[in-house]
Amino acid sequence: MRTQGDVSFSNETAVLVKGAEISFDTSFGVFAAGRWKRLTSVDCLSVTVHASGSGRIELVGVRSVVRGLSLQEKIVASTGISSSGKTTLEVPDFAKTSIGTYFIKVSAEQSDVVVSGGQWTTTTTAPREVRLSLSITTFNRQDYVKPTVAKVLQLVENVDSLRDRMRILVVDNARNINFDTAPNAPITVVQNPNLGGAGGFARGIIHLRDEGWSTHVLLMDDDITLEPEALLRTFALFTFARDANLCIHGAMLSEEQAWMQFEAGSKYRWRSLYPLRAIGREDDLRERKLALRDAHEKKFAYTAWWYTAFPISITRDNPLPVFVRGDDVAFGLMHTGKHSVTMNGVIVWHADFGLKNNPSSLFYEKRNFAIVDTLVFANHHWWHLARRFIALSFRNLFSMRYASVEYMIRGVRAYLAGPEALMATDHSALHDELRKVTEEKPGPLPAELAAVAITKPRPKAIRLIGFALAIPLVGGYILPKIMRRDVLKTAPIDSRAVGLATRYNRILYRHDRLPEGFLVERDSRRFFSLLREVCVVTKDIALNYRRLKREYKAAYPTLVSDASWHARFANK
Repeated sequence: MRTQGDVSFSNETAVLVKGAEISFDTSFGVFAAGRWKRLTSVDCLSVTVHASGSGRIELVGVRSVVRGLSLQEKIVASTGISSSGKTTLEVPDFAKTSIGTYFIKVSAEQSDVVVSGGQWTTTTTAPREVRLSLSITTFNRQDYVKPTVAKVLQLVENVDSLRDRMRILVVDNARNINFDTAPNAPITVVQNPNLGGAGGFARGIIHLRDEGWSTHVLLMDDDITLEPEALLRTFALFTFARDANLCIHGAMLSEEQAWMQFEAGSKYRWRSLYPLRAIGREDDLRERKLALRDAHEKKFAYTAWWYTAFPISITRDNPLPVFVRGDDVAFGLMHTGKHSVTMNGVIVWHADFGLKNNPSSLFYEKRNFAIVDTLVFANHHWWHLARRFIALSFRNLFSMRYASVEYMIRGVRAYLAGPEALMATDHSALHDELRKVTEEKPGPLPAELAAVAITKPRPKAIRLIGFALAIPLVGGYILPKIMRRDVLKTAPIDSRAVGLATRYNRILYRHDRLPEGFLVERDSRRFFSLLREVCVVTKDIALNYRRLKREYKAAYPTLVSDASWHARFANK
């Protein structure tokens, strides 16, 4: 909420001193009427505010004009605070009006006012009954999962509309979690072998499908911080949705900067070097205009599984057995993406991905995205895969990130081994091996490195020149040693500092806000050895892609079947 005047907060209440005001014209506080009317059958609306004291409640309607470039605000209803502690306002002409957003203002007039909450309600008859199961996959993340489960159970207990209509399924890939919950609490824990996020979510989907109770499933990562209100909005959207196949995605916000959006859905450009294109990246959700504008729904290619909800009947397919990275992309591209929407307030918080990425991540990305592109896109050919592999290998190799290139090569070789090798892979053992990597892995910096001043970025034109010169200069490796400098330079942790690496022998890749990162150094022998390997793998892509496309497509039904997943569950 936004405040004016003397406002204090205590025990989930706001206390307004006489003359003060609070307004809910925020990303979390508004009612996105335009989106609700487009997506649901809701045709009437009212708002109830829980408040006491002498003051006034105003309902403000906002129209977006000139394609959202301008906003027109108008008070559409107003009343004094009721002595009962609950004040209700009907939204006038909800179904017919062009107003796209509503919010509430509360002001203290003759005395102090205490506000403890409120809700938007409708008397519209719901077109369907919803039974929603959360499926959380976890592996040694008790510090996150236990608070999440506690929040959800409390919500279900306190909200009548959710009681007996929402359950929790925790798939424990580490087989070591316990919950201190009441015997009748709506939670089930399933112990699972460590088959990664893909295996955990596959186990959850199959379990819920076989159980037969759930109409909808919400897949949720174990390392997020949940806003419980998101569940209420998700449940309501499903209940009143016009499209029976509607899928709902929770936007991800930054744990480090809680107001900054990381992603609200994503496009997938399979012809591009970096196919994942986040929607809403770095939007500042504190911006009032962003909160009030009635933005039309954007088309997604897929939604990440930190918070993705969908009808359990949308497909009989299960996730691809790829352990991590790409299982949600494939599932979204094939099944849920085209039906997906976001909604204000349906969000989670997550740590910066820049601190999670390391060379082992690139193994999964190269193998899994190659499989996804091969399966999903009929016009994807060997040169598309080869171009991306060469370009990304160049960026890493020429920025002294040798371990990254080694793991990329290994990932593409795993793809080239074909679907039978994928089905035979012991992913738990493979992951244990991959995670042993020590190079190029973000971590706390020693004091002497943390004290290194962050290099001021050069203008983009100069960086482009440096990038272009890296090719004829072979990344600086053919330059005389006297022309290369040993001064330590820094670069953003998720960048590929090709221009810097041409002239300098050491680079510190570091986070811009946290004292974390890693150091890389020039190694000529390793550079030329990897350059040769990239050429060999590129040749293998050209020679084998057409056959592999046929084999992966033929194997897909088996890869995602219940039977094959049950066999994986039983093997551990």
